[in-house]
Amino acid sequence: MSLMLLGSLQGTPGADAKSDLNMFLQRFLQRPVTKTDIIYTTTKFGHQFQAIVKMNCLGGQEYAGVLSGDPKNAEKNAALQALQANASTIASLPPAKSDPSKKRKPMVQLTPAELAIKRAKAADGEVDNPSITPKTKLNNICMKITKRYLQKGETVYEARKVAGGFQATVKLTCLPGDWATRLWAGQVSSLKAKAEQSAAEIALDQIEKDPELAAEAAKPGKGKGKGKGGCDGGKGKGKGWVGGYDDWSWMMPPPWMMWGPPGFGGPSGADLPRERIQEEKVSGEIVEWKDKYGWAKPTKPIEHPAFKGKIYLNKKDLVGAETLEAGQMVKFFVYEDPSGLGGEEITVG
Repeated sequence: MSLMLLGSLQGTPGADAKSDLNMFLQRFLQRPVTKTDIIYTTTKFGHQFQAIVKMNCLGGQEYAGVLSGDPKNAEKNAALQALQANASTIASLPPAKSDPSKKRKPMVQLTPAELAIKRAKAADGEVDNPSITPKTKLNNICMKITKRYLQKGETVYEARKVAGGFQATVKLTCLPGDWATRLWAGQVSSLKAKAEQSAAEIALDQIEKDPELAAEAAKPGKGKGKGKGGCDGGKGKGKGWVGGYDDWSWMMPPPWMMWGPPGFGGPSGADLPRERIQEEKVSGEIVEWKDKYGWAKPTKPIEHPAFKGKIYLNKKDLVGAETLEAGQMVKFFVYEDPSGLGGEEITVG
């Protein structure tokens, strides 16, 4: 482990945990860290500040730092928590080598598809890849059992505020028989995201230990895959259920690719799995409407890395109205899905 990283983990005065976190992620990902890879959110409590760091490049891991007298140190405290949580991974990284006599090779920027394949290979082996979360693994085994992509509402997470933080439950209606009615509760966690991961981990453990479900997950898909959904982009045929593939190992992409790109037979548009990011409705003006969908510009910018100036709206989410038109003012809750940000429970006014 580098002296700089070691200094942050031990709380050495003057050590910059944020820089150390960037260094760790660059070495782990083997690429430069982008603006959307690490997001800091700071909240003021009286005269003190607390920051939460979210690492989108590590499956959305979140860590809250201790209170500090200023926002800058609050962010460093959050970064320090992230470093401490990943200390074992940092220690396992090979030491950085530098040879001035050799010309440094340019760093290769992997495409999303290449990253998905790389992470899938890591998940199939014994490599501990923190970007593959319990929720990702749970979705993966459910798809192996059902031999299809999951639909909206087939994996339902509910997190409630309890003493000590949050506790979440998960229900998997896609599973066969009595399994579809079971409810798994996770451990109490300080963050909602961690609580959901805990519930997923407990459900995953029970499913993997059940002989019948484990045997079903191990079976290859039946039927012939035809059409443009083939992974090779052509009209594949075979025993696999998508594109003629038997090998399930490719089905472990990062969370943002779990539901597949257009043309893979999975849900799309308003049917993609979504998660609400705000508890209050926002106001906006319809800037474009195309019969069944359109876009609205919020009156205030949305503080989210996926916000690009407009919010996607779908006719399925209208409440008390059949259609919309440009220039109308609307209110809606903002959610996030694999395609970006959208609005739900849309009302006019």
